[in-house]
Amino acid sequence: MSTTGRPTGVNARDGKGGRGRVVRVLAGWLAALALVSAPDVLPAQQPAQPSVARGSTPAWLRARLEGRLDSTNRVAVERLIDSAHASGLPAEPLVDKALEGASKRAPGPAILRALRAMVADLTVARQTLGPQSLAGELAAGAVALRGGIDDDALRRLRRERPGQPLVVALGVLTDLVARGVPATDASRAVLDLTQAGVADEQLVAFRRDVERDIGIGAPPAVAAALRASNLVLNFAGNGASGAASRSPAPRKP
Repeated sequence: MSTTGRPTGVNARDGKGGRGRVVRVLAGWLAALALVSAPDVLPAQQPAQPSVARGSTPAWLRARLEGRLDSTNRVAVERLIDSAHASGLPAEPLVDKALEGASKRAPGPAILRALRAMVADLTVARQTLGPQSLAGELAAGAVALRGGIDDDALRRLRRERPGQPLVVALGVLTDLVARGVPATDASRAVLDLTQAGVADEQLVAFRRDVERDIGIGAPPAVAAALRASNLVLNFAGNGASGAASRSPAPRKP
C-alpha cells in the first residue's frame, strides 16, 4: 500500500492481465513521451503550470474535441478539463483520454469517470514529483500510478534524478510491471540503475533485454534483477562506457 492509501501491484488497477494491459501501458507511455519530445508542441515542454488564461483549455487542444463528442458531453468534458488545466495540470493527456473514449464509442458518463480518475492520478503525480514537473512527466507519472506503481517509487526517482526528465525512467518502470515484474522488484531495478547513472538510452535497452528474457521463459523478477545488477556492475567497473555493453541473459529455468 502506498503512502496515499493507493493500491499497488500489477493488478491493483486492472484485473485483466496479458497483452491488453501491456498495449495500454505502452500507449500511455508513448503519449507521455510525445509531450516532451515533439518539437511542435511547445506548451508540453514547459513546466505544467496554469496558463495565462486560467480556466480555459488552449484553443489548439479544444479544437481536437470538435465533432468528436455530442454537445452535452462536450460541454461537461471541456468544463472538467478547464478546471484541471486551471489548477496547473496538463490538459493534453485529458483531451487524449476523452478522444480515446469517443473513438471507442463510450457513453458520456463513462468518459467523464475516466477523466476524473486521470485528474486524480495527475494530481497525485504532481504532488509526488513536484509542481515544476514537465507535463510529460506528470502524464507518465499518472500512467505509472494507474499501472500500480507506488507513489513512493516516483518520489525516490525524483530525488535520484533532480533536474532530469523522468519520462523514460517512469515509462520503463511501468512497462516492467505490465510485463509481470512485481512493482517492488521493478522499482528496485530502475532505482538501482538510476543511482548508478545509467542514461535513458540504456534504460530503454535494459527494458528490451528484460522483455526478451521474459519472452524466452525467464521469470520476470529474475530477468529484471539480473539485467539490472549486471548493468550496475558494468558501470561500477568501467564507468559510463560500460553502459553500452550488454549483460548476459539469465538462464531459462
